Amino acid sequence: MLDETRRRLQDWGVWVRSGGVNSGYAAVQLAAGVGGCTVPDDEALAVDQAVASLKKREPQLGKVVLAYYVRRWDYSMIGLEVKMSREKVRVLLRSAEAWVDGRLFR
Repeated sequence: MLDETRRRLQDWGVWVRSGGVNSGYAAVQLAAGVGGCTVPDDEALAVDQAVASLKKREPQLGKVVLAYYVRRWDYSMIGLEVKMSREKVRVLLRSAEAWVDGRLFR
C-alpha cells in the first residue's frame, strides 16, 4: 500500500504544481510553472485533504511532504530548510507517507 501512497503523493504534487482545483498553493504553482496535469481532481483532493490534516496535526511532517512532493526538493535541501540531517528528513518523510497512507486507506 505504501508504494501506492507514494505514487498518489507524486501525482498530487503534479496536480498542485499545475494549479489543482483551488489548491491554495499559488506561490508554489508560480514558482514551479504550469504543465499538463492528468491527475483526476477527486483523487488529488483526497490526498490534499490527508496532507492538510497532517499539516494541522504535525506541522513539521507536513512541511517535509510539501517540500519533497510539491517543491521536489531532495533530502539535503529539505534538511537545510528545517535545520536537520538528511537522515532525519528521510525518517520524517517516511513517517508522513505512512500517516497519509493511513488516512487514505483506512
